[in-house]
Amino acid sequence: MSVTERIPETLWNPVEIFQEPRQIEYAVLILNRPIPISKHLMLPIWKEAKIKITVDGGTHRWLQYLDPLAEEVLKGKHPELVPTLITGDFDSVLPESLDKFRNLGVSVIETPDQNYTDFSKALMQLAAACENRNTSIDSVYTFHDNGGRFDHTIANINTLYISHELMGDKHVDRIILVSSNSLTWLLRAGRHRIKIPAVLQGNNSWIGLIPFGCTANVSTTGLKWNLSNQPLAFGRMVSTSNTYDGSPEVTVNTDSDIIWTMGIKLLLEMTNGCI
Repeated sequence: MSVTERIPETLWNPVEIFQEPRQIEYAVLILNRPIPISKHLMLPIWKEAKIKITVDGGTHRWLQYLDPLAEEVLKGKHPELVPTLITGDFDSVLPESLDKFRNLGVSVIETPDQNYTDFSKALMQLAAACENRNTSIDSVYTFHDNGGRFDHTIANINTLYISHELMGDKHVDRIILVSSNSLTWLLRAGRHRIKIPAVLQGNNSWIGLIPFGCTANVSTTGLKWNLSNQPLAFGRMVSTSNTYDGSPEVTVNTDSDIIWTMGIKLLLEMTNGCI
């Protein structure tokens, strides 16, 4: 089957998490990295999430982020800022912090299996939480920072690729990594339309289409340097430092799963009303 014959089409709107009122049902995961988003954006995102998970040392990252409210949170004075679930192998979180959250009714689940990363295991626990609550979500926003250890970055990408396996019947296609300057997610084989915020269309904001583990034959519209059934693979060609041609959306047709990553620095500098 050729790239252009693939169906169905998936529509992506990367701005929706930053817009109020939010029209999506989503979960938030906090990994063990500095939280990269300003409080005036992050706190409403957290409060409106259906399920909020801090992953191992991400629990301390969340408390540090909330300072000076952290002690009040641990005393139960701000229940809207308390996680739904804390999970991980707990090698990066203090037992006393876990005990305080348990006393607030937070579900604390240790996942010692070293065959999976804490991020991967958190997706498993998220699927179980959705099952137990008889609820569903459309998107998972995973807050991390893409600096530091390259192996952690690659492990996060691998988790995106295996997310269906991890989450089973409760899998979510829209698992988006949010950092201080980018959004990154997996485009499954098929056709995709990605809405591009106006602030990014004409400012040479960067995007990348990066294959991992296989060759992806890709066609695009809406980019400055479009692809026409171009094979992308490591050792051959990958599409990095591309940008937009001014169109309000980009289309991507791919016959294999591929990573989409886009710069959002200018977007985050805008106020809520201007996004």
